[in-house]
Amino acid sequence: FHTRDYVDVLYEFGGGDDLVEKNRLSSARERENERRLEEFGLVDDAYVFPGLYEYCSFVVGATLTAVDALLHLLSGKAAMPSVAINLGGGRHHAMRSQASGFCYVNDVVLGVQRLLSRGRMSRLLVVDIDVHHGDGTQEAFYYSEKVAAISFHLREPGFFPGTGADTEIGAGRGKCNNVNVPQQRGVTDSQFRELFQRVVGKAVETMQPEMLVLVCGVDTLARDPLGGFNLTSDGICDCVEFVMALQLPVLLLGAGGYSGVDACKTFSAIVATVIGQRRNLPDEIPEHDFYE
Repeated sequence: FHTRDYVDVLYEFGGGDDLVEKNRLSSARERENERRLEEFGLVDDAYVFPGLYEYCSFVVGATLTAVDALLHLLSGKAAMPSVAINLGGGRHHAMRSQASGFCYVNDVVLGVQRLLSRGRMSRLLVVDIDVHHGDGTQEAFYYSEKVAAISFHLREPGFFPGTGADTEIGAGRGKCNNVNVPQQRGVTDSQFRELFQRVVGKAVETMQPEMLVLVCGVDTLARDPLGGFNLTSDGICDCVEFVMALQLPVLLLGAGGYSGVDACKTFSAIVATVIGQRRNLPDEIPEHDFYE
């Protein structure tokens, strides 16, 4: 998915301390370096840092490992629906040759491509409930007849990334395969749940996907500093529970969440929901070496 030039720049400027210092401190190349970083979106909310390339490898590697694990489960023909999780994934803003919105590599796209190639699947559905529109994922599959994408997100003037209108429906062979469901600020659990179940239920009925990829951002939570929705952990878990009830194989990716404690609690609740233990979560956190 990503261009060779873009991957090369990620390595050149984020391959390690020595490479970063070498490229940043050379005064003769400073202006050219700045131009190249801007060209590939490696500024502002997607700046370069030592170890960036390794970080990208971890993000993509975790999602591809989850895909391989999911395909392995499917090969065993298990009676229960198969699911694999990478809460560190869901980097849905990264474009083919540009970083954006804290996202450097689009593991959503790379994971779907691997499912299509290794899983020999002909119909996949990507459902994105991050508060920000999954613009990178939309760009990648806008003309695809094999991948349908639904994005539920906040859309208002000035809100990142500014895309995701309901008129963006796909094109060519992918026409009508791209569904944007823009929401107003302050949407509640009951409002979101009703719309989610209606849209996703109809999409599954119509498209008959072989697998579902759920991009499960938790920046929809009420106290998220970069959000705008008024959801609770229960509201998000209701959506996850609905997806699991569809009895489809699921690749679940984490995406955004910028209120640390709330995000951790909700991701824990999401995993509990997936394994059928949502109602049995203990109130106390068990002691461990990292507990403070």
